[in-house]
Amino acid sequence: MKIIKNTFLIYCLTCLALASYGQQTFQISGRVVSETGDGLPAQIILHELQKGTVADIDGAFLLSGLRAGSYHLHVTMLGYKSHARTVILNENIENLEISLRETSFELETLTIEANPFKNGPLEHSQTIEVVDRAYLERNSSGTFANALEKLPGISTINTGVGISKPMIRGLSFNRIMINDRGIKQEGQQWGADHGLEIDPFDVDRVEVIKGPGSLIYGSDGMAGVINIVPAAMPAPGIMNLDLMSTYRSNNNMFGHTAMLEGNENDIVYKARFTAQDYEDYHIPTDRFNYAGYVLPVYNSRLKNTAGQERHFSFMTGIRKEWGKSTLTVSRFHQLAGIFPGAVGIPNSYSLQHRGDHTDIDLPNQNNTHIKVISNTKYLLGRNWVEVDLGYQKNIRQENSFPHTHGVGPTPEGTLALGLDLDTYTANVRYNVTKNDMHQTIYGFNFQHMVNEKSGFEFLLPEFNTTQGGAFYFHEYKHTPNLILNAGIRVDGARHDIQEHLQPIYNRLEPTGNFEQRNPDINRSLLNFSGAGGLSWIINQSNNVKFNFGSSFRIPTAIELASNGVHHGNFRHEVGNSSLESERSYQIDLSYAFRNRDFNLVLSPFASYYDGFIYLAPTGRFSTLPAASMLWEYRQNNAVFAGGELKTEYAITKGLLISAAAEYVWNINLDTNLPLPLTPPFSLLSRMEYNKQLPGKVLENFYVFVEVRAVSTQNRVDRNERVTDGYMLYESGVGMDLRFYRQLIRLNVTGQNLTDEYYFNHLSRYRLLNLPEQGRNINFSIKVPIQLK
Repeated sequence: MKIIKNTFLIYCLTCLALASYGQQTFQISGRVVSETGDGLPAQIILHELQKGTVADIDGAFLLSGLRAGSYHLHVTMLGYKSHARTVILNENIENLEISLRETSFELETLTIEANPFKNGPLEHSQTIEVVDRAYLERNSSGTFANALEKLPGISTINTGVGISKPMIRGLSFNRIMINDRGIKQEGQQWGADHGLEIDPFDVDRVEVIKGPGSLIYGSDGMAGVINIVPAAMPAPGIMNLDLMSTYRSNNNMFGHTAMLEGNENDIVYKARFTAQDYEDYHIPTDRFNYAGYVLPVYNSRLKNTAGQERHFSFMTGIRKEWGKSTLTVSRFHQLAGIFPGAVGIPNSYSLQHRGDHTDIDLPNQNNTHIKVISNTKYLLGRNWVEVDLGYQKNIRQENSFPHTHGVGPTPEGTLALGLDLDTYTANVRYNVTKNDMHQTIYGFNFQHMVNEKSGFEFLLPEFNTTQGGAFYFHEYKHTPNLILNAGIRVDGARHDIQEHLQPIYNRLEPTGNFEQRNPDINRSLLNFSGAGGLSWIINQSNNVKFNFGSSFRIPTAIELASNGVHHGNFRHEVGNSSLESERSYQIDLSYAFRNRDFNLVLSPFASYYDGFIYLAPTGRFSTLPAASMLWEYRQNNAVFAGGELKTEYAITKGLLISAAAEYVWNINLDTNLPLPLTPPFSLLSRMEYNKQLPGKVLENFYVFVEVRAVSTQNRVDRNERVTDGYMLYESGVGMDLRFYRQLIRLNVTGQNLTDEYYFNHLSRYRLLNLPEQGRNINFSIKVPIQLK
């Protein structure tokens, strides 16, 4: 709490100092028109300030009170392709004319935060998927990660229905960075049963970089980056209240969230509270087979898979002509039951229900994640300085019945594994715009982590990790249609991992001797990485992108020093202290064709990993009781290849069909076998109809039907099981209703409508031959209220 108070005090003093600094101001005026020259009432936003206006019916607009400097101007309107341009303001700009092209697709989100130069998706050399709040609400699946599964190239690793983590092109864990408000999320992400401590209702927009993002974001971004972007600040004098409730039939999940935001003379604030509660979930069977035994699933509900989540966040900040600054404080808490069969050897007795389906019994996870994040963007001269500061505290408690695996007396309490992680982060970027042709970014990243352990089990030792990096990145617009970029980065890191000694007992009496579970490990690493690419906008319909890069990743503490039973993964995991840094060489291509009624994007990729680190089954059982199979961290050379194909076709106005295919192929060059946990080929087809009815009670209406076909995954590692293919059906309907002046949004979707019995190759419960959840009907209602 002392850290939070000091951070808040420094933040307030900084805002007051910046607010007191004045300078001459200018304005931008102009007109937004269609290709035929008709005025358009489009929205105009200055990205750096999140300040904007709406053009009048003739397309005229005015932005005033601007200091001299470089800005990125973004123009959007429903039914038209968005427009972006860099504006260097040294004097008043008048009679600026912006022309928009018609499109049959939904409003394109143009401001790409994941693009370091804040221009449009065409200019960026990597493939970026963007989804907004409306998309997340329509595709709500209970967790943030599952809501992204419909994007091509994105999969999830699941433990039941309340715990999931994302995978990009077959890679996950510490090769993916989750950035929340500019700060990398740190929460023991190395565990397959460790979900993201992120409230799905508190995410306004997501940008997914597929491919290497290490140059800008740090070494853990070598497989991709998921960028969580906050909503734009409300206009001065506005106060909004959003109320939303959801219900999921499969596990009787009730979710409620409330958000209040406002702007008083450019002093902004936003608060949110969310609560979700769910019961044991249904699977389409009453039995499962494990190790030759047929075991019961009582009432077709998986015992002890209930859970609850609570989240609170508060943001306050200031926006002036010099820039903007915000401070966000949040707390996420989750208590989730773990299927008893995942701890120890499943038996009929341990699987019997002894209460109602809301009980959260042992074993369970009790996780809390606290964040304090400060984001400041300041106009220095005519260039911009961005500073992101963050403190995170992740408290992870895995509880189970007291046991010591036969190595000592039975301990007191139920805390099996406690992990307490403190993370301090600082990111600084200096954006320099020389002219319309050249933009440069100088950046620095720093992170310090302190991990402490408790509980009667041992898996991960205590450690300190400090890492930092500096980078240079430049974009050159050779012509308006050919944009090139390149950059270089240097990173250094140090691990200080403490030795862990396990007491040795004889007939439950201590002998005074100890077994070393892991030694002291002190590792320092320094390495360089770089990347480059181009975007060739051939014409208004065709765009080709090429991106290449080489990056490295330091082995984590869990990869170096683990040696214990990880019950959530149903296995004994062993680290390797001799692991070296992992180096990758990656190439991404992208071809996009877009016209008024048809879009196509083809994105192949290939990468070579020198010293790829992964956790693999050994085929041997652990010597520890109730530990199942022994898995160990290995390092081999590997190749990944594959791609995504996405198409959209507007048959008529409002009637859209789309298809998205994804495939990942990999091979371990030392064993000539595939790597474990590789997602199978998947094809997602969708037909959707939208109708806008302005001026009536029913304002907007949509209905969709969706089919996902997943192939058999028979490219598996040694001792990894083949998973059969399956087909899932989903449909939904939604509408906006207006009663007098009040808008109400209703959504109903149905998942796995045929109650299909299938296995997810990436599910942790797949190891127990447990199928995924059955039919699920989701209801949601949202009431946005403008208080003033």
